[in-house]
Amino acid sequence: MQRAAPVSTEGVPPESVFKKIRIPFIQRAVLVHEGGREELFLIDLALRGVFVERPEPLPRGSEVEATFRLPGNELPVVARCRVAWWRAPGMDLTAKTLPAGLGLEFLDLEGECAGRIRAYLSEYLRGNPRHRRFHRRPDGEEEDET
Repeated sequence: MQRAAPVSTEGVPPESVFKKIRIPFIQRAVLVHEGGREELFLIDLALRGVFVERPEPLPRGSEVEATFRLPGNELPVVARCRVAWWRAPGMDLTAKTLPAGLGLEFLDLEGECAGRIRAYLSEYLRGNPRHRRFHRRPDGEEEDET
């Protein structure tokens, strides 16, 4: 088993670790999907996607568009996403408690938006080094390393 490299002196972990970190991120968002447009809440944020609170599932693999703002930044992040997984109401997790919702994987995130997400995550990790944690997906599947 390969171990993660130590955290850099700037407080941001190496890329292989950074890609796996999800941070708490309670923010309003707009989700556009085949069934319409709705306002909801993001629950966490990662380089690769977001978790959105939603009481009903959307088909796994379907494409949606999520629009949200990063704190301190008026420019919205607009991301084309894929529904990667669904967390049903009442589903038990050992690592943390989540509401019902969708795991959305970023598919086509504009370079500037991706850079702003990376900068926000880096700043958060510098200020909250104990918040670095790894969460398994609720469906028990491991995320790929690519």
